[in-house]
Amino acid sequence: MGRRYLSLALLTEGASDQWFLVPVIDRQITELALEAPAGFDYAGVDVGECFTVAHRDLVARQVTDLLCYYDIVMIHHDHNERGKVDAIRDRFHGDAHRIVALVPVRETEAWMLADPEALREAAPTRDAGRVVPGDVEKAADPKAVLRAALGGRRDAERDFGRLGQTVALDALRKVPAYRAWTAELSRAMEQLRFL
Repeated sequence: MGRRYLSLALLTEGASDQWFLVPVIDRQITELALEAPAGFDYAGVDVGECFTVAHRDLVARQVTDLLCYYDIVMIHHDHNERGKVDAIRDRFHGDAHRIVALVPVRETEAWMLADPEALREAAPTRDAGRVVPGDVEKAADPKAVLRAALGGRRDAERDFGRLGQTVALDALRKVPAYRAWTAELSRAMEQLRFL
């Protein structure tokens, strides 16, 4: 039997979440592949067509379509919307294990604060030392903290993408919601026999 190919799809709340999460997911999967006894091939996560802020029925239809072509579908929501991920998963009894929740506490921007070095690289003129990496999800307004750390710049696509490529995965692993996501992803991959 040849090497298997892992296919992943991602649905996010908005485009700015994708700019950060796609490179982070790709890097995390590459790291997990190193731990896989038989290994597997992976070409990167694909992004679905609808955002998860859409009506629940529309999101469920998109998940139905994606499950026909992808091994795992990840659904991103901020923590206050966690119930939406669970409600979608409840609709897919036999395939529920193939739906993985990616739910930062508060907002995705909190995860972008996890690595002060990556923040300094993204905005070399700013002091990114205001946040303790393991406590980023305690920030009351992660968007405001991130905006200040980036010097108020408005090139979110570039900055978020760069942070997604450079944030240390070790720093992210100090964040409880990130650990919860990677644990759920690993369980799904184990059930599908990739790990």
